Amino acid sequence: MVSTNFNPTNASGSLEFTNSAQVFRHFQAASNELNTPKVLRCPSDAGRQTAPDFANFGNTNVSYFVGLDARQDSQEMLLSGDRNITGGTLSNGFLRVLQTNTPAGWTPAIHKNAGNIGLADGSVLQANPPTLQRQLQMQTFNDIRLAIP
Repeated sequence: MVSTNFNPTNASGSLEFTNSAQVFRHFQAASNELNTPKVLRCPSDAGRQTAPDFANFGNTNVSYFVGLDARQDSQEMLLSGDRNITGGTLSNGFLRVLQTNTPAGWTPAIHKNAGNIGLADGSVLQANPPTLQRQLQMQTFNDIRLAIP
């Protein structure tokens, strides 16, 4: 399948949505690989609904944050994770900025003070607050930008 809206600046990615509250657009850019938006809603997340398809898809159908600074060459970087992450600062209602040395954790809303994080190397970790803190200390950048749907 060939994209009809190819943009050479972002190679059909989602770079233009980095400063947008439309966090779902980052996942929508991967729709061909995901096949269905159903995998983007955690069954434990009562605050989100499952979308029937990508044509009817938005932030209310996404349970996971997007790590805006994740890179393939830095395997320990946060790529995605449960949206109920805490710590750092929240700006514009969607951008959470954590630092490698500040406390972070999870609200009890989804997995009872724990969460899941996907790393740039493709692995997934179940993380309680101490595990999350150790992972943050391994990040390449001091500021870790997460887009929260």
